[in-house]
Amino acid sequence: MSESGDATGKQAEPAADLDDVTVLLVDDDETWAASTAQVLEHQRESFAVETATNLDAASRRFAATDPDCVVSDYRLVDATGLDLLSVVRDRDDERPFILITGRGDESVASDAIGRAVTDYIPKRSLGGRDDLLARRIEAAVESYRTRRALERERETKTALLDVITAATGGTDLPAQVCSQLVEERGYACAWVGHADESGRPLPAGAAGAEAYVDRVVGPAGVPPADEPACRALAGDELVVATVDADADAGERGGESEGWRRAAADCGFERAVAVPVGHEGVRHGVLAVYDADPTVPADRERAAVAEYADAVGYALGAADRKRSLMADRPQSVTVEVADSALPLVALSAVAADARCEVRSAVPRDDGTTLYVATVEGAAPSAVADRAAAVDAIESATVGDDTPVGCEVVVRGRTPEGVLASHGGRFERTVVEDGTATVSVRLPDITAVRTVDEALSAAFTDVTVSRVWTDPTDRETVTSVADLTERQRTVLRHAFDVGYYRRPRETNATELADHLDIARATLTQHLRAAERKLVGGFFGDE
Repeated sequence: MSESGDATGKQAEPAADLDDVTVLLVDDDETWAASTAQVLEHQRESFAVETATNLDAASRRFAATDPDCVVSDYRLVDATGLDLLSVVRDRDDERPFILITGRGDESVASDAIGRAVTDYIPKRSLGGRDDLLARRIEAAVESYRTRRALERERETKTALLDVITAATGGTDLPAQVCSQLVEERGYACAWVGHADESGRPLPAGAAGAEAYVDRVVGPAGVPPADEPACRALAGDELVVATVDADADAGERGGESEGWRRAAADCGFERAVAVPVGHEGVRHGVLAVYDADPTVPADRERAAVAEYADAVGYALGAADRKRSLMADRPQSVTVEVADSALPLVALSAVAADARCEVRSAVPRDDGTTLYVATVEGAAPSAVADRAAAVDAIESATVGDDTPVGCEVVVRGRTPEGVLASHGGRFERTVVEDGTATVSVRLPDITAVRTVDEALSAAFTDVTVSRVWTDPTDRETVTSVADLTERQRTVLRHAFDVGYYRRPRETNATELADHLDIARATLTQHLRAAERKLVGGFFGDE
């Protein structure tokens, strides 16, 4: 290792800020230990440094304080730092341990590494005002905490695996999960909710003090917007709320008082709610209520967040299992809140503008043709806005209301990415800076692939809904086996009015839309029509 950075000799970057790092600093030079402890606490507000000057005292302080990191000089008055390392490793094989070597002690480095020391630093490197030791401590503790968090996550998911195996389907799973949270984690109440049409969660399973769930979010009442689970689902973020009904009555009142009063009546002290999702798909929300306020809030947040991740995994697995058993295409809604999208930029023509795409056709030349309507803006404003967006290659804007337009854009588009992964476009709506694309995918396994592809191409992508249509609208394929190209041409022709009387688009214009020859267009249409009519009359 380099004295001032990583193995390449580059200066190490400071680790991310860490909360409450306890360090045990051991050196037989009491003055050096005290001054170094003072410097470390000055360099990092989160550090609390304990000191010891010999092996016996260090062993006692380690047992009493359970520090996040041990820093020890190699030469101690009654032993060596490696003797202390053995004490630490007997307790924890991975606890960060940094060995300080003096002049002439560098030869112990190989022995120290062989005995699983986390890091070592020559003492001469610690002079001056450099924060080398503080940075090394931060890096070691951060790495250790990350590994421990991953281990806890695996343990949680392993425990939930039994629940997944025992549950017969998605309807049983939420209740099983809530029971485990109450019985094994000790929460007073837990419930899992799915969002209704208004976006507020409705219970899918609960355990513990279910009277609260029935009173606040169940059949007995409408879930208030300020209830932690509602806030977590609406804001897509973890929410921690302390129950203080008396303060709430005087300061908040209304619906806030309702849930807090009910929580206080049930003996709750704190509520934690976390959105539940997995691989970009939102499934709902997990809420727990604790009657024990002695558990630190940050530890509570971490535990519930880990559990929510596991619940999301479990619910996703149940959805995939159902979908695979059903063997049907998946209807997917994808939200892309990327201001760089041409249609998002176009819809910014007015604060309340709304753009709805009837047809989106990715073309061979790398452009995408959109046939859309824009509400909430004048035709001239839409035309001016389209001309100002660099990625819009051309735009034909009508003078009707809402404003009809045909827009050709360059570069990658969500519809193009979806089409390249077998997605079948249904509709795109753009408003409030977000493009919401509805698409049909061939199966549930395509959802993850599409999510990864969209996330790589655009910012802020969320697969907000996945479901299997029980009626299976894909009746065309059961009557006539259209190719994907035939389907695209036929769908676009229908969307732009080719089959209306009088026609709103002729064959030449339609061929230009699709960037193909008129003869090729006619061939695709006739082949598709022949298959449709032949399927209707039972001809092969």
